[in-house]
Amino acid sequence: MKPQLFDSLKGYKKSDLLHDLMAGLMVAIIALPLSIALGLQSVPADVSSRGIQFGVITAIVAGFFISALGGSKHQIGGPTAAFVVILFGYLANPEIGVLGLALAGIMAGVLLILMGISRAGNVMKFFPYPITIGFTTGIGITLLIGQIKDLCGLNAGGVDAIEKVVSYIKNIASFDLATFGVGAIGLLCVIFLPKISKKIPSAFVALIVCTGAALLLNNVAGTNVATIGSKYGEIEAGFFPIDFGGIANVKFSALIVPAIVIAFLCAIESLLSATVASGMTGAPFNANQELIGQGAANICSSLLGGLPATGAIARTAAAIENGAKSPLAGMFHALFVLIMYFALMNVVKYIPLAVFSAILISVAINMSRFPLFIKLTRFGVRDTIILSVTCILTVVFDLTYGVLGGVAVTFIANAKNFKTGLKISKDEQSNLIKVDGTLFFVNANKLTDCMNKELEAADEMTIDMSGIERIDETALEKLLTTNRKANAQGKTVNLINYNENVAKRLEKFGNVL
Repeated sequence: MKPQLFDSLKGYKKSDLLHDLMAGLMVAIIALPLSIALGLQSVPADVSSRGIQFGVITAIVAGFFISALGGSKHQIGGPTAAFVVILFGYLANPEIGVLGLALAGIMAGVLLILMGISRAGNVMKFFPYPITIGFTTGIGITLLIGQIKDLCGLNAGGVDAIEKVVSYIKNIASFDLATFGVGAIGLLCVIFLPKISKKIPSAFVALIVCTGAALLLNNVAGTNVATIGSKYGEIEAGFFPIDFGGIANVKFSALIVPAIVIAFLCAIESLLSATVASGMTGAPFNANQELIGQGAANICSSLLGGLPATGAIARTAAAIENGAKSPLAGMFHALFVLIMYFALMNVVKYIPLAVFSAILISVAINMSRFPLFIKLTRFGVRDTIILSVTCILTVVFDLTYGVLGGVAVTFIANAKNFKTGLKISKDEQSNLIKVDGTLFFVNANKLTDCMNKELEAADEMTIDMSGIERIDETALEKLLTTNRKANAQGKTVNLINYNENVAKRLEKFGNVL
């Protein structure tokens, strides 16, 4: 195994360098406001006043090493919304705090590297699709709830979602109309500007517009719209290496679960992002090398004052849409964020907090994928229960409970499928693959791996599904994703002879994706 960067630079041209530079710049413009917003929301103000620095340092350090050492050609890494909720809880926990989280990030990095070396990236392919959608929707809902405070200027508190909702209700009288107005302007920018053109850096535009609105309201109308400066004072740009001075007081037993959760979430999110990038471009990725790169990036980020990081789907997609040709685009993005970090921190203090809530509300809505969640519930009672249990437990408790609950329900619901199994046979003369049994999350990769292998040597293949009795959402997602990847490469996959039940599910899922 070796980083994708080395292979990508073979035959690299000057024109590719220009594309990577421009893609890196555009992604950096998107990443800076997101990194500030994610840093502020991940770090409780009473724990540290360096939330902004945490977020931006993560984008710089982790963003650079994820691209430089990862296994994906187009992956862009940094702080992501998926981590906000769990990191806030860990930092608020007196047994963990800033030093504890940094150590947990290092431990998670080591775990990720070990996972990559042991080729656990192949095992991650078996993760059930409904659970992935369930916990991402749950995290999105929790993140959405967390933004109401700054969007409305409420004097409220709370750590988990339920506590926050109760606090909002109790403190509704502290609602500030001016703050909400500024936040609403920001929300309109981030929601509607992309509809005009996806190339418009809507979050960056929202920062400028809302900062102007807040300055006008505070200095002319005499309002008190909270800004970064009014809450955090002057912002010092720099790196803040981990201070091991208090390590003797760290309770390492309290860091085991956070380290495992961070490593697990990083693995899932990064491989999901890399899969999306591969589907958009047709370029393959090495899942195990990606885990090694993610691990190294998280260790470096934690050592230099950053947060845990992973591949970011939206930023990765933006890089591809702006012409990225290699991992250099992600590395350039990190360097551009570094330049902006030291050049712009003097003016950041004027930005209203409400605009960051507006940005993250947009992120939370996109992350939650409510239309997809609702459509997936139409596939039957079993899938609905798995989705709902995972989502509800994630919102009410946390990601750990959500995933464990979802996995438990998934195994119980698929007890019958384990007995059936899957048989694959191939007719060499006709390039026909015959499959028999049940296609579900445990064996779906067996078929898609076979398809990918055959498509390396052929431009067309046929899958005879007359022997398939049942198919679940995970198998549907993998089958249709493989089909679309083949289409992106100019190749054709024909699915034939499936029964009426499978036909309905293929049609429904095709419409969902």
